[in-house]
Amino acid sequence: MRRRVLRTTKQDLQMLKTLLVGGVAALMCMTSHAVADGMPKRAPAASVACCETYNWTGAYIGVGVGGAFTTHEHSARQIDEYEYGYSEVSRLWGLHDGRSHAFGTVTLGYDHQFGGRWVAGVFADYDFGNRNGHFSPGNVGDLYDVHLSQKDGHAWSLGGRLGVLASPSTLLFLSAGWTQVSTEADLSFWYDGDRRIKLDKERDGWFVGAGIETQLGRGFSLRGEYRFTRLDGDHRNLTLGEGYGCEYECYSYRTRLELDRDLDVHSVRAVLVYKFGRREEPRPMK
Repeated sequence: MRRRVLRTTKQDLQMLKTLLVGGVAALMCMTSHAVADGMPKRAPAASVACCETYNWTGAYIGVGVGGAFTTHEHSARQIDEYEYGYSEVSRLWGLHDGRSHAFGTVTLGYDHQFGGRWVAGVFADYDFGNRNGHFSPGNVGDLYDVHLSQKDGHAWSLGGRLGVLASPSTLLFLSAGWTQVSTEADLSFWYDGDRRIKLDKERDGWFVGAGIETQLGRGFSLRGEYRFTRLDGDHRNLTLGEGYGCEYECYSYRTRLELDRDLDVHSVRAVLVYKFGRREEPRPMK
């Protein structure tokens, strides 16, 4: 059974707590707005001849901020392969590491309202902000002075959403789509000399989410969303050395290093959205 160690700091846990509390508070504020919209109101004065409804169809742009808690799983094995199919496998490390970070986001999209209460749309997001991590197990197996550093950079997302109006001005929705995250990593160690290996990669993945959006008027709305993202695994197979040896008889050998990295992300975001051409439409009262 693989040993898993969770590495977090007090700052990470405090940031995660702050994100959760902030997200809940934002959702409560938006939900209270929706409930208020849906509550019965006293009839307006006779001089008022219309009431406001909201149009959700149109293109939009948005900017916002968010926070993410990222979990990395690292594992490494040293494999010594000998002639005639014999091999030895040594597990070097296995780590489950969690870190939090803040990011900014920009979004573009288009929504279409149909069937009265339903809204469907497509969107593209760009998230920016770096998350840095370091891991130094020291001497493991035949590797000495091992150091691993990595940075998660910008991310692109393409997705869609489907929602239902809880009130004329408040939308509850689910989202899903594809994402790509830029990751950079450097692995350094000593094995028959100093080695430094670049592990940079653009990693693809998918996400699912849920959120709430409420209109503020004059084309603006405020959106809150939670997302879970899973990226494709990163598997590397590196040859450390090969040659011939003789003891009782001569044989050939090869030494390999296998690296596996998995990445999951939990994130929350708050986005201020402006929809082009969206205005409250007056409708005659019945």
